[in-house]
Amino acid sequence: MKRTLLLAALFIALGAGAFYALIYKKSQTGTSVSWDMDFAIENTNDVQKIFLADRNGTTATIERKGDHWMYNGRYKARPTAVSTLLETLTQLTVWYIPTKASQPVMVKSLATEGIKVVIYGKDNKVLKTYYVGGVTPDERGTYMIMENSEQPFVMHIPSFIGQLRVRYLLKEDDWRDRTIFSEDFEKIKSVSVEYPQQKSESFVLNKTGKADYAVHPFYSTTPPSKLPQRKGAAEAYLTQFSSLVSEGFETEYFQRDSVRQLVPFALVSLQRDNGEERKVRFWVQEIEYRRDNNKPYVVRYFAETEDNSFYLVQDHVFGPIFRSYSYFFEQGDKRRVPN
Repeated sequence: MKRTLLLAALFIALGAGAFYALIYKKSQTGTSVSWDMDFAIENTNDVQKIFLADRNGTTATIERKGDHWMYNGRYKARPTAVSTLLETLTQLTVWYIPTKASQPVMVKSLATEGIKVVIYGKDNKVLKTYYVGGVTPDERGTYMIMENSEQPFVMHIPSFIGQLRVRYLLKEDDWRDRTIFSEDFEKIKSVSVEYPQQKSESFVLNKTGKADYAVHPFYSTTPPSKLPQRKGAAEAYLTQFSSLVSEGFETEYFQRDSVRQLVPFALVSLQRDNGEERKVRFWVQEIEYRRDNNKPYVVRYFAETEDNSFYLVQDHVFGPIFRSYSYFFEQGDKRRVPN
């Protein structure tokens, strides 16, 4: 009985909000809704920059740069995070106008934990400015209010169930692109892979011509292979660097400094034709055991790039670049280097 009464009260409240919204819309001139209800951007192509800030002073600026977006002018922004935010900006819809009694809670939420959103178009023109607050008790609606407006609204995206606040990211690790390697193999000049604990498996692969490659031992103490180089092995190997994306950042991992003091499993250095270089160190992070023979195998690694970014990466993604020197020669070992 209590549940029925609660649902009925909720239905009446939502109905009242919807009726209020309808009357509110009809009171405006023309056919469009009032300015303080018009949150959505019609065309994402018009958006050139998005500024986000919370009440604690944390800010994030996402800006279009050619075919990609930059985070705070320093890092390439994660494509999925950008596309999710752009989708949100275009599909924002007023779900209902809250009752007078519920508005103080929303206003308090917007004042204490609101995220300011400023959307810029060409020539740095401000297209929209609004604030994103907390969520409704059922977490299906999100409080929002336009700048210079006194009327908060409960917003949603039609056909989507869930809060929208989480789409307005602020943390650096949430915005930064998690890609470690994204290479055109034809523009790779050289790759070296050093295994400090398996020196004889380490190698250097150099481009010697337009489509010619030579593979040599990394250490001078390793005798060069006398076997013919396997055709297509070098090209096939280099294509593995086309898209290697980490699972996520581990910037705040409490034992990061301890990990960095350990001997790495592998050190990978890639140099492009234009002279740019990418260096990555890998340490084994997680090991599991096979059910059939109880032998261990690596599931994840920690990885650190030359700019001191610290990542968690999966073996099934990065494993193909951990080949041995003999892999590139006829009758060589085609297996992965043991972890």
